[in-house]
Amino acid sequence: MADSNLSYGDTLRIVNSYGGTLKGGYLGTGGPSTVPGAVSTVGAYTDHNKSTQWRIWPAKRGGQSFGGVVNSGDRIKLKNIIDKDTSDEDSNLLALFSSKRATSSGYPVGTTNIIDDETITPAWYILVSTPNKANDPGLVNGNDIYLVASFDQLAGVLDTNGVGSGGFRYDVTGARLVNRDGGSGSWQVVKS
Repeated sequence: MADSNLSYGDTLRIVNSYGGTLKGGYLGTGGPSTVPGAVSTVGAYTDHNKSTQWRIWPAKRGGQSFGGVVNSGDRIKLKNIIDKDTSDEDSNLLALFSSKRATSSGYPVGTTNIIDDETITPAWYILVSTPNKANDPGLVNGNDIYLVASFDQLAGVLDTNGVGSGGFRYDVTGARLVNRDGGSGSWQVVKS
């Protein structure tokens, strides 16, 4: 395992590539959300701050082991950690909310503490899009990624979408298109 691989339990920042690599803002949480089942809003901040740190967990308990390498194609949970968060791994999770049909902006995204509602998806497939001639699926610090949440027979891709509100540079949704607009669905992982 290379030192630059990301492992389950690591803390990272996720930076959007809209307008160019690392130019779309840092994924983070904001104020309370009005979406049923959501705890807080999610968007992209211009700069990193205490709400832009995420801990990466396996989507299923007993699945991949804590400390094991995260691989492209794994289903993961991303837990937002503010300050010294000691709550369990099933709280404050990045989630896609599918109780209503997608709008032209996509599906709402926020954080949730609910893991057993079929209209809330608190797990994402992580797909590495950085060229890799060694054919090694391990997630490496600095990799470009897509995050895809699947539900029922549909899916949404984490995407910056529109001018941000509530202090965000851009709002974030679960788009129906991959990389909908000039890097909007492409993200880069940066180990904290």
